[in-house]
This record gives sequence, structure tokens and C-alpha cells, in this order.
Amino acid sequence: LTGEMSGQDVTKQLSLLSMASRDDGVVDKEAVGVVEFGERMTRLKAFLETIPENFREPVSKKKKKKEEEEEAKKNAAAEAANEGANAAASGVAMVEDPKDTYEGPPITALDIRVGRVLKVWNHEEADRLYCEEIDVGEEEPRQIASGLRPFMNPEDLEGKNVLVLCNLKTRKLMGFPSHGMVLCASNADHTEVKLVSPPPDAQIGERVTIPDFDFQGDDSKPFAENKLGKKKVLEKLAPFLITNKYGIPEFLGRPFMTSAGVCTTPLPDGTVS
Repeated sequence: LTGEMSGQDVTKQLSLLSMASRDDGVVDKEAVGVVEFGERMTRLKAFLETIPENFREPVSKKKKKKEEEEEAKKNAAAEAANEGANAAASGVAMVEDPKDTYEGPPITALDIRVGRVLKVWNHEEADRLYCEEIDVGEEEPRQIASGLRPFMNPEDLEGKNVLVLCNLKTRKLMGFPSHGMVLCASNADHTEVKLVSPPPDAQIGERVTIPDFDFQGDDSKPFAENKLGKKKVLEKLAPFLITNKYGIPEFLGRPFMTSAGVCTTPLPDGTVS
């Protein structure tokens, strides 16, 4: 009887139940197991008494969503606390992201680009300087002087792809107008110096980026040459420009990147300048 009534509306169900419950009706109540309306209400009340208080009132979707979000936050916090406790118990130190505590100028202030050295010659008056013509994707090659003669031969430079810091003011080095700086890695006592190299397929003139920093927005444009020098931006960033144990140039633990991949140098645990 209950199965037959389940697909009908309430009024029909009650009518059928009333007919089946009559003493003078044609239905054998005991044979088919008819449960009268009063007994049904008694059973329903008994069932409702078993429901916890906090589930007895209807909850709006908005309130329910808020409760679910709060519960998710609590679970996430508990999970993080458990991970920290597990790490402490196992003797593993929690690694802090250096970006979270960095307070210096933005790395986007530097305009570091991929360049190709077209020509190299000795400076006529300075024993430590090479003069170079470098294509950085502009209409004309840049002339740049580098103090690399004690560390490499001209053929180590000529024809090579390099990284160039482009937003430096032109300055004369022993009479030679130098507009930019070739980036190199050096060891602690500066007895060993190596070029920082982009991947072979990097595009000449493309800007080098750092993961987790925005290089696309208006606020990420390189500083003007005057501003970079006046605010001593390069000097403040210098302690954070390093190579890791694999020779990858980094800023705050993040590698120098091009569209073709990561930049490299053969000198590990050094500084980049």
C-alpha cells in the first residue's frame, strides 16, 4: 500500500489511507500491514526526536556556504599545523620563501636583455677593458666596455650570446662611451669570472624575466636610466643576484628566464654583476 501511494499527492495518499483504515472497509488491515495515520504520526515524532538540535532548523544557502568555507579554513589550518608538527618531529626545517621578507627595489626595475656580441677589441688605453659591439635588438648595436681582459680572450666573447643590462646611462670608460653592462658571474674573491649565458634559442633583444614577478603590467616597466642610477637600484639589488650550486643565476631563489628556458653559467655559488 505504501509503495503504491508514494508516487501520488498527499491528499490522495491520505484519502486512500483513510479508506484502508476503516473498520467496515474491504481491505484486510492486518493482512496487508496497514499503519493508521495516528500511529504514523507517533512514529514520525519518535524519529524527529533523534535528530540533533543543530539540524532541526532550515539553513539558508548563503549561511550554509559560509559555514562550509569556515570549516574548510579550519581544516586547512589544521592540516598546515600538522605538516609543521610533522616536519619538526622529523627534524626537517620549514623553508621560508625569501620573497616574503624582501623589502628592496623591484627586480623589474632592471632591463636585462639577450644580446649577441658582434665585435670585440682591446681598449687602447686600459689593460683590463674590452670594447664590444653588441646587438640587443635595437636599430644599432650598442657599444659597451667590459673589464674582462684578465679573465677571457676575445674569441670567448665574439659571436656569443650574453645578457646585457641595458638601462644604464652611457658613461665614458677611459674615453670610450659605454652604454650597458655585460652580466657575468664571479666567485667570492673575484679571481674567476664567467659569462651568464641565455639558452641558444633565446631571441636577441628579448627581456629576461624572473618567475613569480609580473613583467607584463605597467608597473613592471624598467626604470629610466636616470632613476636607476639616482636611486642606486643596482647596488641595492646586487646582494640578491647570485648563482646557485648548479650555476643557475637567481633572484630570491628564482632563476633568470627567457622564452627558451633558463639562463646558465659554469660558475656555481657566485654573484652576478
